[in-house]
Amino acid sequence: MNTHQLEIFFYVAKYLSVSKAANHLRISQPAVSSQVKKLENIYHIKLIEKNGRGIRLTYTGEQLYERIHQFFTTTIVDVESLLKNSNYLKISGNYLMTQFIVPEILGGKDVLDKIIVKSMSSFSAMDELKKEYCDLVLISSSEVVMPPLEFIVTELFDDEIVFISKGDLKNGISSIIVSESKREIRSLVKNKMEHITELPLTIVETTQDAIANIRINNDCGTFVSARFLKYFNEEFHYISTGIKSKFYAVYRENTPKNVIIQKVISELK
Repeated sequence: MNTHQLEIFFYVAKYLSVSKAANHLRISQPAVSSQVKKLENIYHIKLIEKNGRGIRLTYTGEQLYERIHQFFTTTIVDVESLLKNSNYLKISGNYLMTQFIVPEILGGKDVLDKIIVKSMSSFSAMDELKKEYCDLVLISSSEVVMPPLEFIVTELFDDEIVFISKGDLKNGISSIIVSESKREIRSLVKNKMEHITELPLTIVETTQDAIANIRINNDCGTFVSARFLKYFNEEFHYISTGIKSKFYAVYRENTPKNVIIQKVISELK
């Protein structure tokens, strides 16, 4: 069961509004609607329906909201408190770093048994670091990261951005779906990829959401780090953009977990 989808549904149900849920979660409205629809499709149910200009919960939606209410209002707060004070190194980061690079590089090493890894957008990861919900964030950006003064930024490596799709890259693409962190890429490559960058654009929360969408829609494409191609077994066609994206480790200055943080950063470099 995908608890991220449940959390999104919880806030849609709480506010009876996709836009208010999106504002609370700091993600786009299409991302909210997409995740609720995925949850409905997985279990072949209907959770929300139109009600005039607004929405309302179906009978199943009301039952689900009632059952998960305590979890997202009480239990998850207790869990966050427990993790916040644990001895584990808590890492939050983007899809590529947390789901592919960290397991590949740290897999089989003792340090992997001492960390908790959460996948989310780069923006959400930085927000977690500011709130002290995590100790280290692993993010990427095509711009120089300038965090608040209490944080230390270490550049890990850089990589090229590529445009990928399952369809024909020259004539078969009708729209672009990108994560919030890749929003600016389209304007940066406009002169080199005019036939692509003038297509309709949809913004989703994470690269994981963007990839999930283009896997279903063969006429859509997205911008990702070229390192993804290593893990996708030639699933996608791609075009190089010439744009470089840098990957960073960001952590709080004078943290008591500095020793293990430095060990993780050393391995990732």
